[in-house]
Amino acid sequence: MSEPSRILLVSLDNVGDLVFASALAPALRERFPRAALDIWCKAYTADVARLIPGADRIIASDPFWDRAPGSAKGRFAPFVRALREVHRTRYDLAVLASSQWSMAVAVALAGIPARIGRQRKRNQRWLTHLLPAEDRSRPVVAEIGGIAHALGATPRSHYRLDPAPLALRRASLAALLPARPRVALHAFAGSRTRCVEVAAWRVLGEALVKRDLDVVWIGAASELEEIRAGGSSPHWYFADRIGAGSLLDSAALTGLCVAFIGHDSGPLHVASALGVPVLGIFTPGEPQRTFPQGVGPSRVISRPSPAGVTAEMILAELELLTPLGSPTPAHR
Repeated sequence: MSEPSRILLVSLDNVGDLVFASALAPALRERFPRAALDIWCKAYTADVARLIPGADRIIASDPFWDRAPGSAKGRFAPFVRALREVHRTRYDLAVLASSQWSMAVAVALAGIPARIGRQRKRNQRWLTHLLPAEDRSRPVVAEIGGIAHALGATPRSHYRLDPAPLALRRASLAALLPARPRVALHAFAGSRTRCVEVAAWRVLGEALVKRDLDVVWIGAASELEEIRAGGSSPHWYFADRIGAGSLLDSAALTGLCVAFIGHDSGPLHVASALGVPVLGIFTPGEPQRTFPQGVGPSRVISRPSPAGVTAEMILAELELLTPLGSPTPAHR
């Protein structure tokens, strides 16, 4: 493979997958310092893509074969427009962070001469450099590092997002919040069957307030409405009401918190990539593979189901992650 002058990192997946893929960017930038490095991602993940260190440009489009959380499948015409943009840019190398055959077909149709990714069902004929299939018993960042290694780059042991582009938004949101320490809570995931009951999350939120901590609830408006339906504390703040409820606002709010607690989902990995201490809840999940692998400290609660996971259990794990204040006398 000749030295590329234009590289396209492809991650047409959801937010968590994009954060994992971000571990490739600094490795590629170091290996090919004179090459342009662009990201092709879903439209709703573009705000997060803009935080990836070393990325020059973002191409955002929803693939017509997949859907973003809470949305319908992407439309064919906008995707074709993005594909044409990729074709016009004349990339030398496409790096596929995850190798669904549909993505492999897309980069082949875009005329990118060198296309590297891991073997997966039906994708072999569309890639020019085929790596062994993913080992799902290993951490995702380690597996992604195999792609970097194949390109002669030094793999990274963690993912990281750059908080600098969030500075103005963080300052704006901080002005709307009291000057008190706060914890971000994300009580939801893609499947409700693996989520701890909302009632337990509410008890946790109340327990944090008793320790003189404010709570910032992260999530979509429909999810946060479920939290609000049971009543709200004056020390609870909701991402969809403080800001616009966008991923950018959620990331900025998370960066203002002393800790993040959430299910295995995109917001958890964004927090970890920003260096915020995170407590991940896998009920169930693949903690050996998708545990928080960012630059901040982390702990994990792993259970075969949400049953039996209580606010007290979560609080005890949080205290092992980061020091919390004792309940104030008025709340003892």
